[in-house]
Amino acid sequence: MKNIFIEIVKGLERKEKLALATIINRVGSAPREAGAKYLVKKDGTTIGSIGGGCVEADVWQEARKTMEKGEGNVLHFNLTSEQLAEGGLICGGNIDIFLEPIMEDSLNIYREVLKVRQQGGSGILATVISVDGVFPKMEGVKEFIKASGEKTGSLFWGKDLGERILGEAERVLRERKLEVLVISSEEAGRPWKKIEILLEPIISEPTVYIFGAGHISQQLVPLVKKVHFKTVVIDDREMFANRDRFPEADEIIVSDFKKSFERITIDNSSYIVIVTRGHLYDGLILEMAVKTDARYIGMIGSKKKIQTLYQNLLKKGISRGGLDRVHAPIGLDIHSETPEEIAVSIAAQLIMKRRERLA
Repeated sequence: MKNIFIEIVKGLERKEKLALATIINRVGSAPREAGAKYLVKKDGTTIGSIGGGCVEADVWQEARKTMEKGEGNVLHFNLTSEQLAEGGLICGGNIDIFLEPIMEDSLNIYREVLKVRQQGGSGILATVISVDGVFPKMEGVKEFIKASGEKTGSLFWGKDLGERILGEAERVLRERKLEVLVISSEEAGRPWKKIEILLEPIISEPTVYIFGAGHISQQLVPLVKKVHFKTVVIDDREMFANRDRFPEADEIIVSDFKKSFERITIDNSSYIVIVTRGHLYDGLILEMAVKTDARYIGMIGSKKKIQTLYQNLLKKGISRGGLDRVHAPIGLDIHSETPEEIAVSIAAQLIMKRRERLA
């Protein structure tokens, strides 16, 4: 699937008209969660999804009007049983979708958003949804605030209100969950009665570091790329770790496993997959992996092999708590046997871990 932020940047560079739909609220079991996006271009092509069926059909129609008028609005959907049957969906619930025209003056903002997504870091994308219930047709309705405090774009409020927004943005970024902030004139001392601002956390794409460039890794890389993980393949053999075998990998590192951690940055958005060619290398990498802040660590192997490795690491001073973080045997238990099946089980476990709320 194409990256929506890449397509927004490309479209704005070509001065195309675009409309972006974002789910800002979900109640019940609607098909997509808050934050899901759906981009509609002037030629009618679309990228992303907010659930498919009747919802996307209606949003597509409204998006055409949004692009022409340059006006955004919030669409409310109550997914009744009748709508579900017509649209081929099997889930219900209520969703609110913010539909906005993407204006040319937002190009630099989205370039910075894309840079954070691709190169690391985090920030908050702040967008004015409405002022007294009406979408503001003016410049300065969008701003990107990096975690460092650096800003791109400028919202039209003054310093005092800006400080309030900055404080809320820091909280939303910590929680990593978008929020619609509602501020009344009593709080802000402004001529309008109420302003609604969408605060969206922008986090760098999670990176899967795959140690070992064998058959399982070959099957795993294209799978995790399709579900929007960055992938880095690491092996000490160039005849295995190369672009011919891994054309879709974001990066390939040929390095002695002992020194490989010196060339990568592991943080809470990192996922470590250990599928090397032998117990010695697996144990070596695992010893280094449990000392990091990686969000996920998984290692292939039989229960007997894993127990042996654990005992060796415990003798070397690795804590039991550190080892308890490890998913071993790796992957969801779907009785997989072939490299393709094992890759599916690993990819599914990575997705499940990514969906968990951060503590």
